[in-house]
Amino acid sequence: MSTTADQDLILASPVARALVEIGDRWTALILRDAFLGVRHFEEFRLRSGAARGTLASRLKSMVDNDILYKKPYQDSPTRYEYRLTEKGRDLYPFILAVWAWETRWSEERHIPPALTHSRCGKRMRPRFRCSDCHTPILPREVRFEAGPDQLSGEKLPARFQRRSRPSSQSDHDVDRRFFHVLDIIGDRWTGLIVAALYFGLNRYDEIGNALGISTNILADRLKLLASVEVIEKTPYQRKPVRYEYRLTEKGSALYTNVLQMHEWAERWLNADGQTTLILTHKPCGSRLHSELVCSECLQSIKLNEVEFDRDFYLDESGKF
Repeated sequence: MSTTADQDLILASPVARALVEIGDRWTALILRDAFLGVRHFEEFRLRSGAARGTLASRLKSMVDNDILYKKPYQDSPTRYEYRLTEKGRDLYPFILAVWAWETRWSEERHIPPALTHSRCGKRMRPRFRCSDCHTPILPREVRFEAGPDQLSGEKLPARFQRRSRPSSQSDHDVDRRFFHVLDIIGDRWTGLIVAALYFGLNRYDEIGNALGISTNILADRLKLLASVEVIEKTPYQRKPVRYEYRLTEKGSALYTNVLQMHEWAERWLNADGQTTLILTHKPCGSRLHSELVCSECLQSIKLNEVEFDRDFYLDESGKF
């Protein structure tokens, strides 16, 4: 059974803190578009399909959290464009991890099927490997333990307990890239449930107690994850029937996305350098740090070194 220690470990983890800032469908879509060169409010609105009030709220939150900054481009009346800060640009590996998962697992094709690494000129896929032993990172080969600064996590704000859904508009200009993965991780509770499964919590009560989540929200999110085949449930008790929930191969592949959130939060959201969760790469025994490399030349990938197929460009630069 889960304990208070389980709850502290999950809710005080870097992933939980990252989800507070980016664990929302609209925030993630804005982030996607900012990396694609979108700058102005109306273009963000058209690409994401967000209502004006929702978009304004998310942009403000991202500015307040120092992910975006506002730059005036017109004096009278004053109008602003939104640009990524250093903290926002550091989410680049996370965005590439989302692309890699989406191209592998989504049945819909709303994103470009291939990327080109400008440094070697070859079609490539982003690869994440251990920075010490340079081997692929597999969930089963990562050990976690509480850090010396483990703290009790705060409850998520009530206004984010309901899953963010796309607007009902049928605007054909809405850019649906990443929609599938955002149905899964574009919500704080769903993201935390996936994290709980990685922590080895598999039963309904264990997950609910560890997250402090209401039963109706937990049931809704588990149903969603099962419907998109990220988890599967199997009975462990017959009378009455009770189930365990386990990640499928598709769900396990989300680990790279979760790891990138963890590492980003470690760099930007840890107060006074506190360490609440330590990840160790079992094959080499080192504390885990990932590096992003090109699948073809194995060189590290830097911001703006990856190009989309031209049919998927949002602007003439072709930079992602």
